[in-house]
Amino acid sequence: MLARNCMRWKFPSRQFARCQSNGAHSAPIKRANLGPNLTTSTRSTHSSPPPPTPKSNQFLAVFAASGLALTIGYFVGKSFQSTNSNREAIVKDHLSNNISSLDRSTAPLATLDSPVYANEEQFKEGLSKILDIVGKDNAQFDENVLKSFNDSFFSTHHPPNPQKQRPDVSITPTSTEQVSQILKIAHEYRIPVVANSGLTSLEGQNIHTRGPYSISLSFAKMDQILAFHPDDLDVVVQPGVGWQELDDFLKDDPKGQNLLFGPDPGIGANIGGMVGTSASGTNAFKYGTMKENVVNLTVVLADGTVIKTRQRPRKSAAGYDLTRLFIGTEGTAGVVTEITLKLHVRPKLEFITVVAFPTIRDAATAAQTIISKGIQPNAMEILNDTMMSFVNETSEDEKRLETATLFFKLGGPTKQAIEEQLKVVDEIATQNHAIKIEKSTNDEQNAELWAARRNGLWSTYQYGSKVLKDPNDVQIWTTDVAVPVSKLSDVIDEINQDLIEDGFEGKFSVIGHIGDGNCHFLILYNSPDYAKTHAAVNKMVKRALQYEGTCTGEHGVGVGKRAYVVEELGEPTIDAMRQIKLALDPRRILNPDKVFKIDPKDDLDEQLNAGHIIEKQECRHNH
Repeated sequence: MLARNCMRWKFPSRQFARCQSNGAHSAPIKRANLGPNLTTSTRSTHSSPPPPTPKSNQFLAVFAASGLALTIGYFVGKSFQSTNSNREAIVKDHLSNNISSLDRSTAPLATLDSPVYANEEQFKEGLSKILDIVGKDNAQFDENVLKSFNDSFFSTHHPPNPQKQRPDVSITPTSTEQVSQILKIAHEYRIPVVANSGLTSLEGQNIHTRGPYSISLSFAKMDQILAFHPDDLDVVVQPGVGWQELDDFLKDDPKGQNLLFGPDPGIGANIGGMVGTSASGTNAFKYGTMKENVVNLTVVLADGTVIKTRQRPRKSAAGYDLTRLFIGTEGTAGVVTEITLKLHVRPKLEFITVVAFPTIRDAATAAQTIISKGIQPNAMEILNDTMMSFVNETSEDEKRLETATLFFKLGGPTKQAIEEQLKVVDEIATQNHAIKIEKSTNDEQNAELWAARRNGLWSTYQYGSKVLKDPNDVQIWTTDVAVPVSKLSDVIDEINQDLIEDGFEGKFSVIGHIGDGNCHFLILYNSPDYAKTHAAVNKMVKRALQYEGTCTGEHGVGVGKRAYVVEELGEPTIDAMRQIKLALDPRRILNPDKVFKIDPKDDLDEQLNAGHIIEKQECRHNH
């Protein structure tokens, strides 16, 4: 997806970030034969003996294979043959051998052994079986291709040891059945698997921390629309479908022209990755995040078992909400192969309003007041003065005031309805010292005004070579926090001042989904300043947590925010998450080390904190 045309920048075209050498994602979206869905009853049936495993892993494997009854039966039988004192001794011995996890609701890291993964011989044997399933044409061994699946120049974190922390191969399945067969083998041989679709994640979600005997699972060929139900306002897609391609599909279909899919994250994002990180984007204020826009999922579990989380009704009370459980797990709990998405009625009319303010606090206060008055724009975004200067520098459109700016999408069935919203926005903006108000009246002006917001990240990165000491070493730390809306103006203002005081004046930009309290800070730095930048981000997250906020509103955790999640939620909550992970993926093969630690000997944070440099890459083959 965000392939490697990295050195060619032209706004606002969405194609600038796509590698055309292969064409895997530049081709028109495919529409499948809208027949019955794939079977969801596949089960793991292999019986080959696994490689050696530590004691706790042996237990987890036994537990996963339903051997618990035999274990309990054994100890019950022994206890009936023993005196009370002997029975107590047996129980104590039983607990001392890590069987105590039976009595735990959580999985503290200290209670685990380190995971065991395939060695070279085991990997090659397992890979040979996988190639028999998908065919050699669906496997990539090219070094540049594998680099693109492991890292990107715009990611906040990069592999500290890229020679080892990398995939050995990229496998491209074409169906849920193939994914199931692949994971059965990966589970048997303990081969780590990192699934990906758009490759646009920012927190190191795609790093192969357990490489090099690791598989990148690409959904480049699972990019079809499987079913479209306009009367029910939903659509069934495979993970390789891009949200922009889905929007084009709806616009081109006579029954879909008045419908839209709400979430709209960064350019190039695919639905599979959006599910993995619980993405959202500029429209979240109106339409919600992925958690509010997914009806059901087809998921392949670590041992190849296929499940469907629920049926298609919007409303269901049938058991656990597994749909939301898997959203945001970043491929650590299961591999999503089909997604049923909610659709919304597209606004008949929608116009853009841009308002410039003297300070970022004025802009944030105006936005907060608009929300409190019950006005609900389709989108409401904030950009700081530096961001506006970056956009002016890289844009061929009309230059705008380089000051804090709010961007609104105002929609409705009639112009009169939009005018009523505009009147309130104008009044509140004026009360908060608005300098200039611009309004669009047609689609062309919409695109021009919104381009500044859409191209914020790329404008910031491109401008780095002009503001940093070493123009050949442009690094960008892209992070986000979210707080209750009532606290947002304080948080933005305080973080803004912190970054200036820490020496980043003119070297950071701010983009905020201010309607739902989510704000992004993009910090430019040279590699020697990694530690300084990290310290600034630590301070930023602490600010958000002090206001009852979160360390990530939509970027996800990956490897970059694992420590913050522990600080935010507490060890017992993370231990509960880890227990769920172990129940679904007992051998810890699915995207290892992301979201939280799974290995008591994990030193990845220390490796990352040491700093690292990623060289600019020319265009690479993507899939």
